[in-house]
Amino acid sequence: MKKFDFYKSEAAVLLEDLNRIAEPSFKEFKTTKYILNFLHENNIPLDKSFETGCFGTIDCGAKKTIALRADIDALPTNPERTKFKHLCGHHSHTSMLLLALKYLVQHQDQLKVNIRYIFQPAEELGSGALFMLKEGCLEGCSEVYGVHVDPHQHLGDILLKAGEFMAGAAMFDIKFTGNSTHAAYPHAGDDVLVAATDYVNLCQKIITRFKNPIKKAVLSFAQISGGQAFNILAEELSMKGTYRYFDAEVKELIEQKMRVIGDAIKLIYGVDVAISTVEGTVPLHNHPELTAKLTEIFSGSEVHVNTELDPMMGGEDFSFYLEECPGVFVNLGVAGKADHPPLHNKYFFVPTEVVLLGTMFWVELVTNQLI
Repeated sequence: MKKFDFYKSEAAVLLEDLNRIAEPSFKEFKTTKYILNFLHENNIPLDKSFETGCFGTIDCGAKKTIALRADIDALPTNPERTKFKHLCGHHSHTSMLLLALKYLVQHQDQLKVNIRYIFQPAEELGSGALFMLKEGCLEGCSEVYGVHVDPHQHLGDILLKAGEFMAGAAMFDIKFTGNSTHAAYPHAGDDVLVAATDYVNLCQKIITRFKNPIKKAVLSFAQISGGQAFNILAEELSMKGTYRYFDAEVKELIEQKMRVIGDAIKLIYGVDVAISTVEGTVPLHNHPELTAKLTEIFSGSEVHVNTELDPMMGGEDFSFYLEECPGVFVNLGVAGKADHPPLHNKYFFVPTEVVLLGTMFWVELVTNQLI
């Protein structure tokens, strides 16, 4: 397999530049401009561009078109959401695909398939893929592929798993409302804090006692806010969280039990419990035959192919592409040491070598696997 060490300095520049201009979901204006400039400078055809995101096609006249997707948004590094950094490695995904396109357009006469590239905004919101699909990014495509860096796996590993790979995700917001009172006289009003903590504890039983233990799911409460003084029982309290699932019936169970427990808390404490849910991503299932083809191509090479993976409870909006078109989502290991910072950690980083690995992955996928 071809090594891309000759792109090492350019890969480092791409990583640095894209991280320097890191932007939040649907506000990737500078990032999109940077990508468009790179495409123009390297004579890579463009089909459509938007305020954020773009896609295009390298058409070699083949009957088959495959899609390659990279996400481009970043995450906040402070509570005020005024500073951003690529804490999930999207700048490396963008760099890999840009360098692969540069190479492939220069060797277009060797292509046996057309290439549709997709630079997608707003993966962190879980809605960027839906936006791009609505704009026609997969029209005429028969397969679609995506990659993501993985700090839990060794640098140089390619992780391939057929079937269940990443969970479906939904977010919830719960408001508890009652009558505030002096903390010394709780009987004179309602204690929304105690009601909320009992609600959290009861909801944990959904996973441990109501769900079939064979089925995979997780329910997490991640944020709580309310109250204004040490001696006032608050009138209102809010909580936010998420649940993850692979089976539709488990999703329905979680939602139904959360409502029932809310009704019980209302009956016991006399407080109002309002639950609102925002749909996130659907479960991501890799196509078995296409995963097997990729495994065959990369097995026996200098990279290590890892197929012994457990499904992950993280969500990924690449799953929406797979509802429209068969494909595979692949993880690339980035950890040079055991203590590599995890995704979404403020110290997370991607080594330049991983960009070269990703470039190689895209080029080999296009030029070998699908001939």
